[in-house]
Amino acid sequence: MIKSFKNNFFGRKFQPKFKRMLRKIILSVLIMMFFSVVSIAQLRIGPTGGLNFNRQVFKSNTNLYEGVFRNRLGFHAGLMTDLVITKNLSLQSELLYTLKGGFYRSDRANISEEYQTDLSYITVPVCLTYKVDVKSAYLIVGAGPYLSKLLHSQHRYYSNGLNIENGPMRVGTDYYTDQIKPWDAGIKFKAGFELKKGLYMVGFYDMSSADINPQFTVTRNKTYGVQLAYIFSLSEEDRYNRFEKFYEF
Repeated sequence: MIKSFKNNFFGRKFQPKFKRMLRKIILSVLIMMFFSVVSIAQLRIGPTGGLNFNRQVFKSNTNLYEGVFRNRLGFHAGLMTDLVITKNLSLQSELLYTLKGGFYRSDRANISEEYQTDLSYITVPVCLTYKVDVKSAYLIVGAGPYLSKLLHSQHRYYSNGLNIENGPMRVGTDYYTDQIKPWDAGIKFKAGFELKKGLYMVGFYDMSSADINPQFTVTRNKTYGVQLAYIFSLSEEDRYNRFEKFYEF
């Protein structure tokens, strides 16, 4: 009888229900933990934007691409949140519209080639940030992953000064027909300062770890730039620590 009960309870009939119930319990616990942290921590939010310089790096087993790449000037704009975990540690996340791109130029004996791309992404970086208090400001360093979804693409190809091809790129993962993949991902590094009154300025470097080219040539985005933000405190306690204390004697 005991053996029959075990077979019925742990058998195939009950395993899917048990797994679904276990997943729901784990998810509920994680959600409760997240909201508990948010309720204890201090959340700050504000607009952000800046300039970025993007270079697309090509790698191939058959061709050496050396000295042919140039930086493309772009920009980014969006929203930043700063979840204060401890006095020196916070989790900073961003929702950005980012314009990137690449520029390739090659001059050989009888032919010159030029290839330009413009790529628009929605990018979400999440960085663990360490802050050092220096009286009226914080010195900050941070790093964390980012994920980007391609919104729009444009390319132009010139051969000996003639425009051979231009228009939107073919987006997808097919080796034979597509020109660019719809997703990019990597790690963001940043360092700079933040005034306690809210002004934020960092230099950053986005190092892509994803191949965005579905064809044989490996292509990666490498982006660096300057980012500005103005972050507003959402709690009275945080505003007191950043403002009123300046005027205490």
